[in-house]
Amino acid sequence: MHRAAIADALDELGTLLELQGANPFKVRAYRNGARVLRQFDGDFATLVRDGRLGELKGFGKALAEKVTALINDGRIELLERLRADTPTGMFELLELPGLGPKRLRALHAALGIASVGELEAACRDDRLTELPGFGVRSQAKLLEAIAQHRRHRARTRYHRALAIAEPLLEALRGLPGVARAEPAGSLRRRMETVKDIDLLAAVAPKHRQAVGDWLAHHPDTEAVTAQGPTKVSVALAAGLNCDLRMVALDEWGSALAHFTGSRDHNIALRQRALDRGLRLSEWGLFRDDQRIAGATEAELHAALGLAWIPPELREDRGEITTAAEGGLPRLVEQRDVRGALHNHTDWSDGRGTLHEMAAAAQALGWEWLGIADHSPSVRYANGLSVARLREQMAAIATLNAELDGLVLLAGSEVDILPDGTLDLPDDALAELDYVVVAVHSHFGLSRHEQTARICRAVAHPRADVLAHPTGRLLLARDGYDVDMARVIDACADHGTAIEINANPHRLDLDWRHHRRARERGVRLTISPDAHRPESLAHARFGVGVTRKGGLEADDLLNCLGLTELRAWLTERR
Repeated sequence: MHRAAIADALDELGTLLELQGANPFKVRAYRNGARVLRQFDGDFATLVRDGRLGELKGFGKALAEKVTALINDGRIELLERLRADTPTGMFELLELPGLGPKRLRALHAALGIASVGELEAACRDDRLTELPGFGVRSQAKLLEAIAQHRRHRARTRYHRALAIAEPLLEALRGLPGVARAEPAGSLRRRMETVKDIDLLAAVAPKHRQAVGDWLAHHPDTEAVTAQGPTKVSVALAAGLNCDLRMVALDEWGSALAHFTGSRDHNIALRQRALDRGLRLSEWGLFRDDQRIAGATEAELHAALGLAWIPPELREDRGEITTAAEGGLPRLVEQRDVRGALHNHTDWSDGRGTLHEMAAAAQALGWEWLGIADHSPSVRYANGLSVARLREQMAAIATLNAELDGLVLLAGSEVDILPDGTLDLPDDALAELDYVVVAVHSHFGLSRHEQTARICRAVAHPRADVLAHPTGRLLLARDGYDVDMARVIDACADHGTAIEINANPHRLDLDWRHHRRARERGVRLTISPDAHRPESLAHARFGVGVTRKGGLEADDLLNCLGLTELRAWLTERR
């Protein structure tokens, strides 16, 4: 069992105990245990085998016994008992932002609320307004959270769906009779969230039954919802549905194009075929009854007078016309990335030292790495005072003298205060290599106030990059109400770059705004917003979303060498 799954079980145990009103020290012990497991980078298997879990910080006898039981027996008796004693609807209620175990326990005790529906009814009847710790405003916020939860619950973040799909694909490609296998649907188009997983395989007819049975009986399959000669649909234990379609190798390109979508792109593509007296389906491109293309997507597109259209662009946003005119961009690739600006260390709320972050960047083959820890007003993240910031700058300079092949840049993620001013004095900002500005509070300002606040901040001569510009958390929190067109225009007017936050829970700036930024001449920059060394690899999710936005290497600060980046910073200042 993976450490991450064990840590998840301990977190769940802590949450369920808190719902029961258990001793806070006991609750904290399980949560601390989960945190220790996630951060442990030693030989965990050996610790378990030798019975040395007690050597981990905070692991007492009881905790070590429960983890050992989970590894050996696949279950923790206490966890199973608490699950059985907890109404099913409580788990869904815990997904609502602003409703933690303590508040939920209070609602359950006072009003018997044990489901989202019961909470909504109570809010509509104004039954929360008189409860201690609640009120009119919190009741309204809970109604908003319920509405948001229902909009998002049927979807999954891209990175999680990808992590589920990749091992399935790897195994699928190794099965007898499988010539090719790829993801399709919104996963292949790199949508930020997906509804389900679509897999396509070119399979010889005599092997299709065996391939279908492989998925139907796969350990990750919870239930088979449909199975036929060319399609198998299953519900995975991870909570996603998965469709596997099997086609002949000479149908591969047309089937892959069809099942990749999007729906609107496919409609436009079929209309282009009809305009040329042709018929397009998942089986191929036909003139009367003769198939003239379909073995590959490139062949299919060429027969329609198009350059091959990368799947990320297939959203019916003008890509077919552009492909016909030969003007498709050369989309950025992972190998184009030479560094990233917005990253954190243990000086603020990160989990890696300067040395560890530098080593992780070197392992990725980067030339430079920006360190941008938080500023003072972000107290919950241990924001750096001016004195501590100067100490960190000196530490970065010392480390740079030791590094070979990588340069650390000294920056700061400076909080944008409610009036649009910055949370560091100008003299401190002037000492930094670069400055990232970001909103971390007062998300509820009006659209006019929030837009004016951000526009004022990006106009500051030392504001080099606007970070996570809408503040959204995918499937958890909508972005604050802001006029992004005006913000992009303000960044264009002042030469300020805009971040594409590569944290897979954010992917913000939304790819739908990339074209406007590019047309206005705004530089964009992929930022892992890494809080631990391994999270620098999240840059790949940023590359995916920039490809979806139609960006090229020249549009991104990440693709500049160190000399070029410093020249850009100097010029814009």
